[in-house]
Amino acid sequence: MNSINKYNFRSFAGKSDFPKMAKLIQDISVAGDTQVWVTAEDVERDYEHLVNSTPKTDMLMVEDQQGNLVAYVRVGWEIDDEKRQVFSFPFNIHPAESNIELHGHLLGWVEKRSVEVAAETGASDKQVLRAFLANIEKEALREAALQAQGFKPVRYMNRMTRDLNEPIEIPPLPEGLEVRPVPETHYRTVMNGLDEAFQDHWGHSPFREENYQSFISSPMFKPSLWQVAWDGDKVAAGILNMVDEEANKQFNIKRGMTDPIFTRRPWRKRGLARALLMRSLQMFKDMGMTEAMLGVDTQNPSGAFVLYESCGFRPVQRSVIFEKDITPSSK
Repeated sequence: MNSINKYNFRSFAGKSDFPKMAKLIQDISVAGDTQVWVTAEDVERDYEHLVNSTPKTDMLMVEDQQGNLVAYVRVGWEIDDEKRQVFSFPFNIHPAESNIELHGHLLGWVEKRSVEVAAETGASDKQVLRAFLANIEKEALREAALQAQGFKPVRYMNRMTRDLNEPIEIPPLPEGLEVRPVPETHYRTVMNGLDEAFQDHWGHSPFREENYQSFISSPMFKPSLWQVAWDGDKVAAGILNMVDEEANKQFNIKRGMTDPIFTRRPWRKRGLARALLMRSLQMFKDMGMTEAMLGVDTQNPSGAFVLYESCGFRPVQRSVIFEKDITPSSK
């Protein structure tokens, strides 16, 4: 019988925890078939740029009786487009230790700590917890645990792939626009364009300096792969393509990521996203890739899901975002 008492709960120990955390994420990825691969260096890099999260006080680590890390959660928050203080949390539990008692205990800790942080910061008069299920078909236990704690599904996402052996037809760019390389001096300009374009997307939070530094320090940051459309000296749209070489190696795949995709408001409804996407597919095919992947909000107001389907992408994995209102007056 499962029992919380068989686990050791402790605080974050610092850098020595990064290899353990990476191994746990790898085991979860293999079991859940998410084809995500994270190294200790990746974890350390991410933790160098955390915003509104202090690991020493905002993390709970879980070890088994042999001292192996079997789970951890970390509370962090941001203000979303509805001015809510949204508490998100990595919720990593080893498949061999996945039981309803441990899920419930960790979710209870996350809520308690989030309420404390909300009181300490006074950042908003509305607070919610937000949980992400990467592969709903394989996470029935976690879904049940979230629902038992009062979480409700609020948004559905899809990972979609595109076979690069299928025909790729590249439409012309709208008149007056051109695709050209992005010099280093304009990296931030492109990111600002993405941030602006995403302001009318659900759940958007402003792109902060820490987010930018984390992005450009990633080994997947390859501006030479970007497809950016310019209108004179103005960024009109872009796809910040990347290749996760480590995941490709670990899972024996040849995949390019056509994500994120954005079009700024003045240049929408002109076929820009389709043109840039098809150019990206051809680029990846020329590089020897066999498939492309992206993620999409199925309720995207710009009709992105339909666009991607028309470009040959097909859904392969369904994800769900759950939320729970923890505003004091709502409890």
